[in-house]
Amino acid sequence: MAYYNLKKKPSLTTKEGEKETMYADIVYSGTITAERLIRTVAQRTGFKEGMIEGILSELQNETLEYLGEGYRVELGEFGFFSAKVKSRLVENKNDLRSNSVSFDGVNFRASKSFRTGIRGDLERRRCIGFRTSKEWNREQLEQIVLQHIRKHGFITRATYTELTGRLKNSALADLKSFAAEGIIKRVGRGNQMHFIVPLVDDL
Repeated sequence: MAYYNLKKKPSLTTKEGEKETMYADIVYSGTITAERLIRTVAQRTGFKEGMIEGILSELQNETLEYLGEGYRVELGEFGFFSAKVKSRLVENKNDLRSNSVSFDGVNFRASKSFRTGIRGDLERRRCIGFRTSKEWNREQLEQIVLQHIRKHGFITRATYTELTGRLKNSALADLKSFAAEGIIKRVGRGNQMHFIVPLVDDL
């Protein structure tokens, strides 16, 4: 059983004359670690845990190798990996030198069969507990933000707090830091403040 909660859409994203709307958002039950996943697969298939772990490690190394050579990498029905790059902002393209451009993480796009393959029942949970922020590192926090924005178009500080367990000030600092790096863009102020993915023209 999976659970969802209802959240209000920020007023700045509601057009004039429209009524306030709500949307459903999943309530995460926790994080399944790689160790647990490997153990479960080993129990179901009979393969040894060390073998599965070794294969995953080699897949990771080979994937990173190909990404570094400019390829997108398809991993079965999971989807596609591609590299991200970053650079300083310039007004003239001739001012951008190759030594100022560097790799900046990895994008992942799930395949259609993977996106639509989730099975299970959903039930509304009216009251949820907070996740402890100790479970997340910065890369995981970034992924939580981007995944939520891709699904709903925006994220608020309150939603980020519910998803990560980060206290209000820490949550706001995280989001502002991501915005300063250009990963997301802040829209509005105060209670109407939310964050979206920057448009190409904003970069």
